[in-house]
Amino acid sequence: MRAKLEEVMSQVTIDTLKKLAFIFAFRDEGEEGQPGDAMVGGSVSFKGPFSGTLVVTMSIEVLQELAGNMLGLDDAEETTEDHRSDALKETMNVICGNLLPAIAGDEVVFDIGVPKVLPADQEMKKGAGIAAGLEPSAKVNLDLDEGQCVLFLFLDGEIPKDVILP
Repeated sequence: MRAKLEEVMSQVTIDTLKKLAFIFAFRDEGEEGQPGDAMVGGSVSFKGPFSGTLVVTMSIEVLQELAGNMLGLDDAEETTEDHRSDALKETMNVICGNLLPAIAGDEVVFDIGVPKVLPADQEMKKGAGIAAGLEPSAKVNLDLDEGQCVLFLFLDGEIPKDVILP
């Protein structure tokens, strides 16, 4: 089940980054982040046939490119912290909104919460109020030209057996 979840998460995120911000990503089976990569993260919770939280972390360089591409800025133009925060929240919202139907099918309804950016000093793995020591149900590492994107899916319990995973 975990391998299927990770494959779906990977494909949905790669497609979302490409369509939303013209950013190309590739799945990396190694550990998250490169030494020295400063990461920014956020989370979005959801409820439905199963509930949980999606945590997304990105290298600061990736977030800068994401915000710039979403706003249609030239490479020389800098984005503000608000631009980057809004871009991260919108990206998490779109990923989560595409991920849940990819897992559970188009007929199932979920309530997706408001995305939140995590404080810069908070450890990304433990962010978003997720208790320390919880293992994610799925984790995906993506390599991008400018850095890394790492996703964690924390589920409250198991996905019901009647939910269809591709």
